[in-house]
Amino acid sequence: MLNDDYFSIGYISKTRGLKGELQLYLEVENPQDYKNMESLFLEINQKPVPFFVEKLLIQKNIVYIYVEDIDHIDKAKSLVGKAAYVHKKNKPKNTNEDSHKALIGFTVIDEQLGELGVINAIQELPSQLIANMMYQNKEVLFPLNDQFVTSIDKKSKIIHVDLPEGLLDIYLSN
Repeated sequence: MLNDDYFSIGYISKTRGLKGELQLYLEVENPQDYKNMESLFLEINQKPVPFFVEKLLIQKNIVYIYVEDIDHIDKAKSLVGKAAYVHKKNKPKNTNEDSHKALIGFTVIDEQLGELGVINAIQELPSQLIANMMYQNKEVLFPLNDQFVTSIDKKSKIIHVDLPEGLLDIYLSN
């Protein structure tokens, strides 16, 4: 892991073809934010080594990329498995401050029952967002919408909810 000047975007998963093309697997929320990437850093011997992008194609979370001075499969093979970073000044700005992924790790407090647990995942369904948390050693899901979420305190990382009566009982009865 590199210092705080760098932001992890993924890793080189494999080579492609004979001319040094690399397959970069992006572990980021919006892969299209990187379509104009001019350079990236690969972690080699725990140091950031810069590579300048000559050509790239993004398909979902996979980027097919050619970098300067890597023009043969033999040169490319040595980069497979390397972690990929961008300098924090080149990190895309999050345009949605209420990004649902930012809610992971928030404590859920219900108006009637008090503290329930911590959100450990968010599922994005076509019609709504669903929060996952553990409550009394059971996985519980609930919608993140205005009907159930009464307030969000970003500074304290707390979500206040008013869950419908009986919702938690459904999960506890199994």
